[in-house]
Amino acid sequence: MPNFFLSSAAGDDDQYVRQFFDDLRGRVSASSSDHGAGFSFLGTVGNRDNALPADMLLRLASCDVFVALTSPRYFRTEACGRQWQIFADRFPAGARRSAMIAVAWAAGAVAPGFAGEVMTPPSEEAGRGLRQLIRLHSLRPAYEDFVDRLTARIVAVGETSPAPTAEQVSDFTAVPSAFGPSTSDPRVHLVVAAASREEMENVRTSLAYYGAEAVDWAPYLPTVPESLAGRARLLAADQSLSPEVTALDDVVARLEQARAANEIVVILCDWWLTQLDVYKQLLAEIDSRGLDTVAILVPASKVDAETMANLPELRFGFRATFRRSTGRAHSLVRTDIASPDSFDADLVDILEEARNRLFRVGPQRHSPVGEPMADRPILQGP
Repeated sequence: MPNFFLSSAAGDDDQYVRQFFDDLRGRVSASSSDHGAGFSFLGTVGNRDNALPADMLLRLASCDVFVALTSPRYFRTEACGRQWQIFADRFPAGARRSAMIAVAWAAGAVAPGFAGEVMTPPSEEAGRGLRQLIRLHSLRPAYEDFVDRLTARIVAVGETSPAPTAEQVSDFTAVPSAFGPSTSDPRVHLVVAAASREEMENVRTSLAYYGAEAVDWAPYLPTVPESLAGRARLLAADQSLSPEVTALDDVVARLEQARAANEIVVILCDWWLTQLDVYKQLLAEIDSRGLDTVAILVPASKVDAETMANLPELRFGFRATFRRSTGRAHSLVRTDIASPDSFDADLVDILEEARNRLFRVGPQRHSPVGEPMADRPILQGP
């Protein structure tokens, strides 16, 4: 009677977790002897979930197999650690916990105190998490293969060595997290430098990439339907950062606050924004304040024919606007990011570099607008 409990951390990718759960439950049900997978349960929780519904606690006490979608965010979510602990406590001390299956939802996560195997995508997709497989149509075959492998494992374990049953936990808040106390993550400000569809009507013909709000900008359509901000938020969380998405509203004040708090700022910039005078002036003002630790990413999807045809002019407008940033050696500026995979790699790389720079220079002070800003010396020791 194999059924499973899927443990995951709440976030922007909840829709993909639900899709994965439905796919997995359907296949486990079709593959098992008595179709008991209908009792499987999706247990998505967040850090604010100090109490769980009774039905979720019941499933944790009675399910055959526990599947954890691991990621850095998962291991920083106390409620996930409690779910993990409740299920682990169902086994006698020293017993083999084959019914606990860790799945790499996002790459780079290390399970604290978990000695078992973490299931990862196929070797040809090494370095990716399951979440990337489910989001990209081009990786669908790898996703299907992974779900088949996980299905076979759940059915085999559930029919031969399911977890022992246990009494239902009455007080979820009294259960210690298996991952230890959670810590506060450094903040990263993801500033979307794009316009709404209405604002772009007089600038370009292809408007499908824009939405009602600037943060809806999705430059990798149709390959990736989600907004760039949503994708960046997930990637930042996977790097043990606390992401905050904002448009250009009050961006100057936000930059000041981020500098004072030693926080990271990443500007996700649309090539076309410099064609709108009001935004061009704002971006130039940002540039004039010095962007030593502020990163800029400029995606240019290779399937966006209109952007590709106008790229020389757009590059000129960008360089003219960000004169100081583009002229500085070792600048945190990445342009011509032609694919979603390239964006992922560039963002991860630039977040690490920006974090290293903040550690080196510490909180920064800068001159008022219009005054030259001297480079701050970096003392180098042994």
